[in-house]
Amino acid sequence: MYVFRLALSIAATLLLATPGMALTLDGFTDDGTVSSTSTVGATKTVYLPSSHAIGGGRSLSATKSGSGTGISRLEVVDSSIGYTQGAHTGFASVVWDGDTDPSTVKPNGLGQVDLTQDGGTAFKIGLMFFDYPSNQTIQLKLRLYDSRNPDGSRFSEVSITLDQFYAEPEPFYMTLPYSLFASAGAATVPAPLGLTFTTATTIGPNGPADVTHVGAISLSFRGDVNARAPDIILAPLITNGNCSAVPDASGRAIDECSVCHESANAKKGTDRCGICLAGPTGYSYESNSIQDGCGLCPGEASYRFPGGSLDKCGTCLNAPAPYTYVDQRDICGVCGGTTKKIDDCTVGINGCPLVKPTQKILSFEKSLIEKASLLRARHTADVRRAKAKKCPISLKSSSKRASKAYSIITKSAQTIFRQGIEVCKGSCITVSYANDVKALSPQFAALEAEATFAAQQVQSCYKERGINKDPSNRPGETARTIASVRTGLNNLIRQCTKTNVCKQR
Repeated sequence: MYVFRLALSIAATLLLATPGMALTLDGFTDDGTVSSTSTVGATKTVYLPSSHAIGGGRSLSATKSGSGTGISRLEVVDSSIGYTQGAHTGFASVVWDGDTDPSTVKPNGLGQVDLTQDGGTAFKIGLMFFDYPSNQTIQLKLRLYDSRNPDGSRFSEVSITLDQFYAEPEPFYMTLPYSLFASAGAATVPAPLGLTFTTATTIGPNGPADVTHVGAISLSFRGDVNARAPDIILAPLITNGNCSAVPDASGRAIDECSVCHESANAKKGTDRCGICLAGPTGYSYESNSIQDGCGLCPGEASYRFPGGSLDKCGTCLNAPAPYTYVDQRDICGVCGGTTKKIDDCTVGINGCPLVKPTQKILSFEKSLIEKASLLRARHTADVRRAKAKKCPISLKSSSKRASKAYSIITKSAQTIFRQGIEVCKGSCITVSYANDVKALSPQFAALEAEATFAAQQVQSCYKERGINKDPSNRPGETARTIASVRTGLNNLIRQCTKTNVCKQR
């Protein structure tokens, strides 16, 4: 026993940190001990909570299985675990099952731990010391329970027979590939001095455990055939994965972006498109991002990768809420401009120089407004005549439509008419101006239609009632006004595209 305590002390002094980038199942901190009694067959147990152990703690047990002097003892101290027994047979175990009851094993207590989540492919058991007394072997047994069988009938257990002395400053890590746990059979694993240790795999009655569904783990020290007071010390139990943290309560050692929890980039989350903001070594968010320059994701209105949908001033037409698009152009169409009166503009909406419209165009514009006013006035007069003569007709809906069309024409005229005309490439092509004027055509047509309808209805009413006095607003006069409006509108649009209409400054 003295030799064992001395070995533990030396091991604690010389133990190097566990290999970098290795998933830790137990760092063997938070010291504790369990010792059997001198009674053969009696087992002692203890539970040791630890944040450095998977499941939040570990259960220790020790049993003296044969007669002889001494006891069996399992001790966690200074980032190592050691087993010793007297001159008798015995065994001990450490269990990680997420349960605080050390007397039982809960096969699904860890939930569902995926030991491959960080790229791991094998367990690593660090042998720090084994005295191999009188050339007597001892066995280590690592068992995995499949979480999908809570009765414990689905498991895999790999036994390693230690048959070499080892006492070196650095641990020798025995690598147990996960493939050893897939089926029953014998194999070998590397041992110190270029030798090998023999292994044997046992499978549960309901099949092997799946390393992606681990519900509990146990590690046993079996001195069943060794009554020569063996001593053995192991380093922390790890895997060969890419992370070093202990899996959390949900069994995860990596975040949703496959970043190890101990990394400074862990749990950075994703952007609004679901792309990870950080990732494993070598990951580049810039290379994976699918957000456009306005912060929009595929499927959203105005999404355009990579730059985004921008207006001529470089302003996003759409962006994530609560964004509201604001046109940065002034009334002249100048980005960031401050001009407020259209008469002061020198550059048009398309960036072309502006010239003042000729008198001919101004005359057309004035004529259109006057004739629109005349049509509206005649429609209003016919409505009054129908009421005065109590004609059995309803012009209420017609009045609403006429009023709406006239309102749009007059309001639009304030910004469309009397504006400068753009001069691009030496020609008087005012694309926006011509299109704006054309856009008024349906409103003129609506006003014309309502004026014609009202005139016809009143004329019919007069005839039916035998009223000899002819209404002053005759359909023929309305038709002539309409024809004049159409001619003027078409002429205005045609003249707008002719160079000789404009006079460049």
